[in-house]
Amino acid sequence: MRIVFSLLILSFVAIGCTPGQDTPSESLSSDPLYALTTDAGESWFTRNAAGTVLVFGRHEEGWSGHTLWGVEQTEEGWSEPAILPFSGTYNDRGARFYPGLDAMLFASDRPLPGETEADDFNIWIAMHDGIEWLEPEPIPSINSDANDFHASIAGDASIFFASDREGGMGQADFYRAELGIEGYEVTPVGAPVSSAQSEADIWVDPALRYVIFSRKDGEEGFGGDDLWISFAEEEGWSSPANLGSAVNSSEYEYGPWVSRDGSILFYTTHKDGDADVLQIALGDLGIEGPEGWTGTGIQ
Repeated sequence: MRIVFSLLILSFVAIGCTPGQDTPSESLSSDPLYALTTDAGESWFTRNAAGTVLVFGRHEEGWSGHTLWGVEQTEEGWSEPAILPFSGTYNDRGARFYPGLDAMLFASDRPLPGETEADDFNIWIAMHDGIEWLEPEPIPSINSDANDFHASIAGDASIFFASDREGGMGQADFYRAELGIEGYEVTPVGAPVSSAQSEADIWVDPALRYVIFSRKDGEEGFGGDDLWISFAEEEGWSSPANLGSAVNSSEYEYGPWVSRDGSILFYTTHKDGDADVLQIALGDLGIEGPEGWTGTGIQ
């Protein structure tokens, strides 16, 4: 097993495979979120558990040339946005931090070890050692010969992700990878979260109470990719509910990520032309769910 992944597993063992207990304030004295609404095409916002590192994506026209950018809090304040040291050569997108760890997953079409050319998308992990980013590594036993992308991590260390591998229900569907004795064991999430439509991006609540995901041209949708929510039930997941016009439009909405205190949804939208990352309080969506889902629970 490779170095970064080994460190990750040891870290999860050390914290008991649960999310971090800190809930840093979302209010910043010098707000770095200005970087998420420029004309550069921003997407997929995520934040580390300490609240000191923000990572987001940028892409070129035609939804190409995806790169990962970071903003860090220092003694002097928040840094200017800068491309991450391992990004910029291949298409890198959909970064999301682990709960409680300075490690994140992202999708990339960079060559796997032993390959020489970029091909399909795979899921990679990048870890920050407190000083610098370590070289990313592919997640073992999850990636396939198809496209595997846009992963999110639950508090039990399971990974939810999208894939267009054979055997799915549609163009892209969701899968869950749970850590076993010999690596990750992958199973389909299945209906009603996956469907005959294309579902290509998912965020899972660390406490596994709900998932927010994108679905393209779904019934009762607004057009393009919409964001939907499904709640955990005793025997699976509830029928998905569209997040409504406060979030969705006839353009593309994706890239969901919820703040560490469980109250604010960050998401990507193309409704103003260029992609931007916006935010909205989950409590303002009018979605009915289990008591306390919009701001309590371990994050």
